[in-house]
Amino acid sequence: MAKRGRKPVYRDISCPSCGSNHVVKNGKVTGRQFYLCRECGRKFVEGAKHRYDRSVRERALRMYANGMSMRAISRVLQVPLGTVFTWIKRYGGKSAQSS
Repeated sequence: MAKRGRKPVYRDISCPSCGSNHVVKNGKVTGRQFYLCRECGRKFVEGAKHRYDRSVRERALRMYANGMSMRAISRVLQVPLGTVFTWIKRYGGKSAQSS
Protein backbone atom coordinates (compact mmCIF):
# COMPACT_ATOMS: atom_id res chain seq x y z
CA MET A 1 0.00 0.00 0.00
CA ALA A 2 1.28 3.48 -0.89
CA LYS A 3 2.19 6.08 1.71
CA ARG A 4 -0.34 8.83 2.17
CA GLY A 5 -0.20 12.36 3.43
CA ARG A 6 2.25 15.20 3.10
CA LYS A 7 6.00 14.75 3.20
CA PRO A 8 7.65 16.09 6.36
CA VAL A 9 9.34 19.50 6.13
CA TYR A 10 12.95 19.73 7.35
CA ARG A 11 13.44 22.94 9.32
CA ASP A 12 17.22 22.57 9.81
CA ILE A 13 17.98 22.60 6.04
CA SER A 14 17.57 25.72 3.92
CA CYS A 15 17.46 26.17 0.15
CA PRO A 16 20.69 27.62 -1.26
CA SER A 17 18.67 29.56 -3.84
CA CYS A 18 15.90 31.28 -1.90
CA GLY A 19 16.84 30.51 1.72
CA SER A 20 13.47 28.92 2.52
CA ASN A 21 13.19 26.16 5.13
CA HIS A 22 10.23 24.55 3.34
CA VAL A 23 12.36 21.64 2.06
CA VAL A 24 11.52 17.94 1.58
CA LYS A 25 13.59 14.86 0.76
CA ASN A 26 13.63 14.05 -2.96
CA GLY A 27 15.47 10.75 -3.48
CA LYS A 28 19.04 9.50 -3.29
CA VAL A 29 21.70 9.20 -5.99
CA THR A 30 24.94 7.31 -5.28
CA GLY A 31 24.27 7.54 -1.57
CA ARG A 32 23.75 11.33 -1.49
CA GLN A 33 20.41 12.67 -0.26
CA PHE A 34 18.68 15.11 -2.61
CA TYR A 35 16.21 17.74 -1.39
CA LEU A 36 13.47 19.75 -3.09
CA CYS A 37 12.54 23.31 -2.13
CA ARG A 38 8.75 23.74 -2.01
CA GLU A 39 9.07 27.52 -2.46
CA CYS A 40 11.23 27.86 -5.61
CA GLY A 41 11.27 24.24 -6.87
CA ARG A 42 15.05 23.89 -6.87
CA LYS A 43 16.60 20.46 -6.32
CA PHE A 44 19.86 20.38 -4.37
CA VAL A 45 22.22 18.32 -2.23
CA GLU A 46 22.85 19.56 1.30
CA GLY A 47 26.34 20.94 1.80
CA ALA A 48 27.40 20.72 -1.86
CA LYS A 49 30.57 22.68 -2.63
CA HIS A 50 31.50 24.40 -5.85
CA ARG A 51 34.60 23.03 -7.52
CA TYR A 52 35.83 26.42 -8.75
CA ASP A 53 35.92 29.71 -6.84
CA ARG A 54 33.49 32.45 -7.69
CA SER A 55 36.44 34.62 -8.77
CA VAL A 56 37.36 32.12 -11.52
CA ARG A 57 33.78 32.07 -12.79
CA GLU A 58 33.56 35.89 -12.76
CA ARG A 59 36.88 36.15 -14.59
CA ALA A 60 35.61 33.76 -17.27
CA LEU A 61 32.42 35.81 -17.70
CA ARG A 62 34.42 39.04 -18.02
CA MET A 63 36.71 37.44 -20.61
CA TYR A 64 33.70 36.29 -22.63
CA ALA A 65 32.05 39.73 -22.38
CA ASN A 66 35.27 41.26 -23.77
CA GLY A 67 35.10 39.04 -26.84
CA MET A 68 37.31 36.09 -25.92
CA SER A 69 36.21 32.70 -27.26
CA MET A 70 35.04 29.95 -24.92
CA ARG A 71 37.84 27.67 -26.08
CA ALA A 72 40.47 30.34 -25.30
CA ILE A 73 38.95 30.97 -21.87
CA SER A 74 39.08 27.23 -21.23
CA ARG A 75 42.78 27.12 -22.13
CA VAL A 76 43.76 30.21 -20.11
CA LEU A 77 41.89 29.28 -16.93
CA GLN A 78 42.56 25.52 -17.31
CA VAL A 79 38.85 24.73 -16.93
CA PRO A 80 36.95 22.23 -19.11
CA LEU A 81 35.22 23.76 -22.13
CA GLY A 82 31.85 22.37 -21.04
CA THR A 83 32.20 24.10 -17.67
CA VAL A 84 32.89 27.45 -19.33
CA PHE A 85 29.87 26.94 -21.59
CA THR A 86 27.66 26.14 -18.57
CA TRP A 87 28.86 29.24 -16.69
CA ILE A 88 28.11 31.50 -19.65
CA LYS A 89 24.71 29.92 -20.23
CA ARG A 90 23.74 29.97 -16.55
CA TYR A 91 25.31 33.18 -15.22
CA GLY A 92 25.94 35.27 -18.33
CA GLY A 93 22.42 36.68 -18.58
CA LYS A 94 22.18 37.35 -14.85
CA SER A 95 25.39 39.42 -14.70
CA ALA A 96 24.38 41.41 -17.81
CA GLN A 97 20.99 42.21 -16.25
CA SER A 98 22.42 43.26 -12.88
CA SER A 99 25.06 45.61 -14.37
